Amino acid sequence: MGMSRDTFYRYQQAVEQGGVEALLNQTRRVQNIKNRVDEHIEQAVVKFALDFPAYGQV
Repeated sequence: MGMSRDTFYRYQQAVEQGGVEALLNQTRRVQNIKNRVDEHIEQAVVKFALDFPAYGQV
């Protein structure tokens, strides 16, 4: 299947213990909240990017 035997058995154990949802929520990264901006700023940037897609990174 293109994965190691160890990975297969870890996935299999996760499915047996927590169902398919256990596979979807596996993340090793700890969220870094320090580099996040406020929600209203993020929404403004997304709206601007969608309104003016030709501007690119400018």
